[in-house]
Amino acid sequence: MSATLTWASSGAGTKTGTTVATLITDLVTLINSKSGDSTFSWQVASSNTASSPNYIVLKRKDGSAGRILLAVWTSAPAGNNAAILDGAPSFNSVYCAWFPSGNVDTPSNLTSSSGTIMGDDSNCVKVSAALAVATIYAASIQPFYFDSAEAVIFCWQNPTNTTCYACGAGSLLVDASDNAYGATFGIQAFSFAASNMVWAANKPAANSTTACFRTNYGSADRTYFQAWSPTGVWASSAVGSTDILTDTGANKAWFVPVQLLGQTKGEGFVLKARQMAIGPGTLGPLTAYNTTGPVVQARQANIATVGGNGLMWLTNFKL
Repeated sequence: MSATLTWASSGAGTKTGTTVATLITDLVTLINSKSGDSTFSWQVASSNTASSPNYIVLKRKDGSAGRILLAVWTSAPAGNNAAILDGAPSFNSVYCAWFPSGNVDTPSNLTSSSGTIMGDDSNCVKVSAALAVATIYAASIQPFYFDSAEAVIFCWQNPTNTTCYACGAGSLLVDASDNAYGATFGIQAFSFAASNMVWAANKPAANSTTACFRTNYGSADRTYFQAWSPTGVWASSAVGSTDILTDTGANKAWFVPVQLLGQTKGEGFVLKARQMAIGPGTLGPLTAYNTTGPVVQARQANIATVGGNGLMWLTNFKL
């Protein structure tokens, strides 16, 4: 049975430019700013902006096994390491990979066709969908992230716009028996209240731009997609009388799990996103729903300064 995650929210980070190097530098600065905060589990193990690929490696603050790699190749590598890539990576695009047994701080062989990357690559999950830096870190877009003991989600958004870009790595999925599984994902519109992780008949390659969850559930390197999405008023209503997921008079809110559909005929909905939910509309940036205390029970992945709808919620309880 999986542990219950508690998601810590970084808040919006400072933006210093729009290049690959500044995206990496700004994320490192933001993550380092949480180094003394005990509610955050991960820290920067190493980073690079001097050569291709630019990257950040995260490790847990207790130094235990498990490494998250965020990498951006700015030129063609001599080889495409088959441990995490199925082909040549898109230049100047963000990718995430997950190494559950990784035990070194500095990656190797990121420009080779093979070779160990993070010390122990056992059961590593290949890279998430590519996110073009020119899109996700254009002018006015700021970084923020969510941290838990077993996964990290990176987000980029303009506070005046509801479009949120995201990628993540770690134990991000659970099955019907509540067993957790490692995964990566990348998505151009991090909401799940619209069809933005559309099912595909053919498995996307681990270097493509096709949004999906990539996981080793069942067998190595499988891909899963959003099984369904809300439509009509459910998908578009802000908090209020027509929002089916809130009752403002009774101070109640509801959250719907994100069920996933793979590419095996008849398999059904065997996985869902772990403590990631379709939820109410929002009233502002990083809206939090609390219980008495107050204790944050859910927070929306959205830094927009105006109300919106349909964006992803991260919950501190199981769905």
